[in-house]
Amino acid sequence: MTIVNQTKISQESIDGVMRASNFDNDRYKKFKMVYNLFGLLFGIMFVRSVVEHMMNTSGADTFMTVFYAVATAIFLYIGMIGMDKNNKNRFQSIYGKMKNITFTYAIDSEEIKVTDEEEDSDLFSWKDVIKWNQDQNNFYFFVSQENCLIMDKKGFTSGTEQDLRDLATAVFALRNEEEE
Repeated sequence: MTIVNQTKISQESIDGVMRASNFDNDRYKKFKMVYNLFGLLFGIMFVRSVVEHMMNTSGADTFMTVFYAVATAIFLYIGMIGMDKNNKNRFQSIYGKMKNITFTYAIDSEEIKVTDEEEDSDLFSWKDVIKWNQDQNNFYFFVSQENCLIMDKKGFTSGTEQDLRDLATAVFALRNEEEE
């Protein structure tokens, strides 16, 4: 059975690729956690310093209060906004040129054939797919850390989203059995 899907790339699907890529990216998660943790630690030190100023303690230092405030702002900005903004720009540069282009995917148990509107096609073996993920609207099949095949769940012309989910689960289960 061949599953056929037609997907028009949109900004929402590009944002979804970014989230799906980071879903199991341990390096990204660790850096984000470290930046946020340091931001919170500097925030605690800032609050402590402000309280010392309010209590007119002799150990109160205006320079350190300002330093803690600036360090808190920088680390929390990087951890909460900056890393995601950087990733969004990276994925936008990769997929932005594909916006509003319709891709047709022909998927079977051996390979995935991708054809664009100009009839250019690429062929991917299931061995090329390193991971897959899904959200409410799309499936994401990664052939590298940043290159992804995006399939709209509403775009099936042959087969269903459940058929694709079952096929991907079966292929990865077989791959895991072979590795063991």
